[in-house]
Amino acid sequence: MQALSLLLGLLALLASPRPGTGIAWQGSFEDCLKRSAAEGTPVFIAINMDGEAANERMVAQVYTDDTIIELADSCLALAASVSPHPAWDGECARFPGIVCDEHRSVEAHVRRRILKADAGAQIVAPQHLFLGPNGDVVVSVAYEITASELAWCFVTAIRMVDPGSKVRLPSGARAPKRLILNGVADATAGDGGAAPLTREEALTLIKAMKTGLMRGGRHKALLRILTVDEPEARDFLEVELRRIPGGRAGGRDDPRANLIRQIGVLSPPSYWAVVAEFATSSDDKLRAEAAVALEQLAAPKSLKQVRTALGKEKDPAIAKNWIRALGTTGSGDKRTRKALLKRAAKDKDELLRVNAVVALGSLAPGADVDTMLRMIFTEGQPVERAAAACAMAFTRDPKWIELLEQGAADAPDTPLSDACKAALQVLRRGSLAPLRGPLRQTAKDVIPRKRYFGN
Repeated sequence: MQALSLLLGLLALLASPRPGTGIAWQGSFEDCLKRSAAEGTPVFIAINMDGEAANERMVAQVYTDDTIIELADSCLALAASVSPHPAWDGECARFPGIVCDEHRSVEAHVRRRILKADAGAQIVAPQHLFLGPNGDVVVSVAYEITASELAWCFVTAIRMVDPGSKVRLPSGARAPKRLILNGVADATAGDGGAAPLTREEALTLIKAMKTGLMRGGRHKALLRILTVDEPEARDFLEVELRRIPGGRAGGRDDPRANLIRQIGVLSPPSYWAVVAEFATSSDDKLRAEAAVALEQLAAPKSLKQVRTALGKEKDPAIAKNWIRALGTTGSGDKRTRKALLKRAAKDKDELLRVNAVVALGSLAPGADVDTMLRMIFTEGQPVERAAAACAMAFTRDPKWIELLEQGAADAPDTPLSDACKAALQVLRRGSLAPLRGPLRQTAKDVIPRKRYFGN
């Protein structure tokens, strides 16, 4: 019997991640702040919740990424989670190296002292914060991000704390669209006005809607369901979009168009499959909304559908949206990169050419993109230069600041100057919101991109 117990204990030990094989999570919020102040080391905070797909992916796929583990060694890492996950030996099975009471205490400290949220308020998770030695937030980003985006945040935070740091951006690292520098977004309400539903909560809500038990608040319930990254939720939305009667052809009152727009703003990337059905719709309004939604969802799996839709599109006002979607969905794709660079340089249609320039800002960093943006900004027509300024802002790379300052000074009180000033705000503060106006003027944006630019 004793041998069996020892064997079971050994198996549990082998199956459970141990300290040294992942992020070295710290147990005390207060101790980390003291060490950070004394050592000049950034503090990394991962806010996480149980039972929701995006949060589970962060734990299983991003925090276990070798590059992230290596970068986290340059910081003091804290997990903030209210749920207990005790392993057989008393340690936390979700965040190895600490006990659950420690990450629950961290959550309370972060909620109260950094996010300024009441004890009962729902805070956005996943969410990532980086603190400087003085305890202030230097980098923050709400909602799910990829390992390459989190790597960018790590390197940027380390450089902000120590400008002389030799840490380098890993290949493919890029800034998250919802990045905030030197502050935090509204982390209690979120875009959808509530915390994500767990799988169990979502299935209960879907069942209630299917059985007709919900007589009021159906639209609000739909907005909550479309934030859920579960196949049942996506299936339900697909049926709902097919079931809803359309409005007048191309009319603004078409409820399907409104729902597609909300998917682009609120849903996880997997909802590209729900939207893709409308990419080649005969209704101009639905195609346009689908293009902008897919641009914002930025799912690499939708790249083929985006290419197909762009190839079939006859309306330049809609085609320009597909070009922008090409940039976000194909950000790491060589064929897409080549196509956008060519369009940015040679497309005969000015509207399409300008939007291709903007789309360059969504591509993975590289000397070819830098060279093209610099050439367009210094030699192009004013509208092309303004588009290049917006693309520079999308990269979040501070190397563009000097060039943009010169552009703002050389062209005062013009759309180019406005674009340069907005781009400088983005590069200094992180939020993309200042680009909303310049993109309406330069790229002729009509459909709002609230996922990127806010309300």
